[in-house]
Amino acid sequence: MQKITPEQQKLLKACHMLSSGLWLSCVIMLALLPILSERIVSDDGIYIYNLAYHFIDMSILTPAAVMTLVTGLVYSIFTKWGFFKHGWLVYKWIVTLLIIITGTFYLGPMTDNLLHIAEKNGIAALHDPYYVFGQHVGISAAIINSLLLIVAVFFSIYKPWNNMRKLQ
Repeated sequence: MQKITPEQQKLLKACHMLSSGLWLSCVIMLALLPILSERIVSDDGIYIYNLAYHFIDMSILTPAAVMTLVTGLVYSIFTKWGFFKHGWLVYKWIVTLLIIITGTFYLGPMTDNLLHIAEKNGIAALHDPYYVFGQHVGISAAIINSLLLIVAVFFSIYKPWNNMRKLQ
């Protein structure tokens, strides 16, 4: 397999760091945004809250997560790092895929549903069991995902389990 040049690797690293930083920032915003929801008292307020949440999730977080996945894939294929040489890389792959798959097939559709409920029911959405459950799931997922991604950042820096072959 042809490797990339040092300059290309620096550009790839910059893109990977920017996209992963944006992804983590969005996940943290989604964990903190519900603090504002305690002040919602109107139909418009709950709709705008859910519209902002949906926008961050679908228009910023999702592309950043996909870009992080793609740059990580290119990194693994075209540099010395590979996919499974290092334990910290294995952790990052598991976390990345787990969060993206869960977001794509469960959390994303749920966010769409919550937006539609808020648009249709207004402030009465706060009494809808699915809406309340979805809010709790969204907060929990954002907190868990934030922690998982923060650990991934630290693993990228400190590189524990640096060489899997040495561990065996």
